[in-house]
Amino acid sequence: MTRIGLTFDEYFDLRLKPRAGADRAFHAAADMEREGMFPMATVVASNHLRSRGYDCRPKMLDTLVEQGVVKPSQPDAWTQAEVDAAAEHFEECQIFVPYAVMCLALGCRYADFLRPLREAAERESAKYGRPVPDDDQYFVMHRVPPRGVTGEDGRLNDITPAVISFTLCDDIRERLERGEEI
Repeated sequence: MTRIGLTFDEYFDLRLKPRAGADRAFHAAADMEREGMFPMATVVASNHLRSRGYDCRPKMLDTLVEQGVVKPSQPDAWTQAEVDAAAEHFEECQIFVPYAVMCLALGCRYADFLRPLREAAERESAKYGRPVPDDDQYFVMHRVPPRGVTGEDGRLNDITPAVISFTLCDDIRERLERGEEI
């Protein structure tokens, strides 16, 4: 597995891009937001990196600058290339937020967790005609193949990339069927 955290394009697709079927105005607004994101102040860059799966604090970015790992062209103004360079450093050092660490343990990428979660929320929202948040607290996560399963060769199947999927929790489904708020 090469990368755990999100690339910038994955971040946009999974965090900013409106859900399928959203009005074109929302898609246009997301595109405008994407184009105006950079440069970022250090605090904003830190929050952005956290949402991409890296356990980053502003002081950590300051340390990367002090150590010469990243050299912003302007003080407190991070370009996309500079933010991506910091992401690469965090990736190499495996400095991840807890959910990304979970993905590392499961044998998948952070995007492989977020994408099916978003798809499950969209599917259930369409099914019940009301928004279901793309929050893992509303769903049961499934991993195929399960960790620790012996493959045909007799070895543990911990090398096969994981496929993550989500199904709605029974109590949430029941509440939606009764028309209750979730």
